[in-house]
Amino acid sequence: MIGVVHIHKTAGTTLAGVFKRSFGGRHCDVLVADASVDVLTPDGLRDLRRWYPRLRSILGHGVRVYTGLEREQPDIEYVTFLREPIVRTASHYQYDVQRGGVHLSFEEWITHDAVRDRQTRIIAGPNGSAEEAIALTARFSFVGRADRFDESLVMMQRAVGVPDIHYASKWVAPSNDVKKRLLSDRAAVEMIEAVNRDDLALWDHFTTDVYPKQQAEYGLGLTDDLTRFQAANSRMTPFRMYASPHYAAYVAKWRLFYRPWVRRVTGDPTVG
Repeated sequence: MIGVVHIHKTAGTTLAGVFKRSFGGRHCDVLVADASVDVLTPDGLRDLRRWYPRLRSILGHGVRVYTGLEREQPDIEYVTFLREPIVRTASHYQYDVQRGGVHLSFEEWITHDAVRDRQTRIIAGPNGSAEEAIALTARFSFVGRADRFDESLVMMQRAVGVPDIHYASKWVAPSNDVKKRLLSDRAAVEMIEAVNRDDLALWDHFTTDVYPKQQAEYGLGLTDDLTRFQAANSRMTPFRMYASPHYAAYVAKWRLFYRPWVRRVTGDPTVG
């Protein structure tokens, strides 16, 4: 089984589409069904198999490398994607304003604890440090770069065995004006840096050590394989992606059976 740790604004929605198209009804975008926790536990994974007995991949913000899912799935292979922290945070604020119904000024939004070191804390836990997150990257079978998404997909396919990595982007910001404004404002960038010290250290380690090693392990054929993939993927459209039998099977199972069950268990009709 592949466990995808979904970090906000790291191309996770598009990545989810890749797994849905590859595994269909054997993939699940996880909704945490236990109201007392906000992560998927081994017991939660066991319950999930009631609906997905042939489960091949899971993805979600609640999928975490530190929660002991190996007790239920000993051969789980973890995957995640990281993004440069300054750009990721600016993109996160833009998304919250455009799609999340957030009406806070950036100066107020950036002070909220949930914004701080988001990548580090998803990898290493709410109180995790850069050092702990760096140590935990060794638990991942593959870690991709959002800014090198296609190249990362090609390497991920070989690393964990995803059958089909072709995709069409699922959500594109209607405008990047908010992000551009923040990134061009030195004071805003300094505020982002101040709350992302651990993420910046994690990113530095990842880009100078982890990712180059993954490239080296892939070998000299990476450039050619990437070129071939991009040529083939240029023909992918949203219609072709969503109309595939595997994608349709995923949607039917998730919407008709899994999500209604989670809503009944949690008593929350808005889940998912």
